[in-house]
Amino acid sequence: MRALTFLMFVFAFVSPAVAQDDGGISSVSISRCAGRLGQEARGADNAFVTFELDGMPWVTIERTEGQVGSQSIATTVTGSGLLRRRGGTSVPIRYTCLLDTQGQALMVHIANLIPTLGDQLPPATLISGTARTHEDLKLPRGIELRVQLLDVGRASQPEIVAEQVVRSGWQFPIPFALRVPKTVSLTDRKLAIAARLVLARETLFRIGPRPLTAAEAAKPIELILDKPSSAGR
Repeated sequence: MRALTFLMFVFAFVSPAVAQDDGGISSVSISRCAGRLGQEARGADNAFVTFELDGMPWVTIERTEGQVGSQSIATTVTGSGLLRRRGGTSVPIRYTCLLDTQGQALMVHIANLIPTLGDQLPPATLISGTARTHEDLKLPRGIELRVQLLDVGRASQPEIVAEQVVRSGWQFPIPFALRVPKTVSLTDRKLAIAARLVLARETLFRIGPRPLTAAEAAKPIELILDKPSSAGR
């Protein structure tokens, strides 16, 4: 996979820049980076099927004062993910993504992990499955799946246990794999799962939050998404 070389001069990291989003992810930055990373993966690998980018709790979003050439960098996003290929193989990755002052992803650097050399992601409980709609539709380019595992037992607002943004090869079913840190127990929690298919900030299909037992979470999950009751919601 082609890796971009960063000519980056970073002056300071300040407080985390997590912009809340009502489209089923904790930060719009994750979506912007997923789109850019998807372009890079497709351009470098014709066998690309899906690109899965982990959100909370695996992502770090920080405000940055720096330059890449003549362009000002406002945000640095670092995290992990998974690249799936048509042959059924998958490659875990780490990435760094730079966003400009308008929140657009300018540059990315992807590093494939090599588990045989001890290079691997932190231990996690995997909650995996697929998402599709009732109809076998042809998916438009640029569409993304957003999945969240939530703890809805709190009175104030749901806690995001794990989330993921998936850029697909535009075919159903779309796989996802939520990674929950091994240190996080799923017992004694009121779990729910929610998912959306989003294109250009518009939610085309969605499901949930749907209750999910710990026993269900231990098996492959099939999510069937419906059209929202009102456009863009």
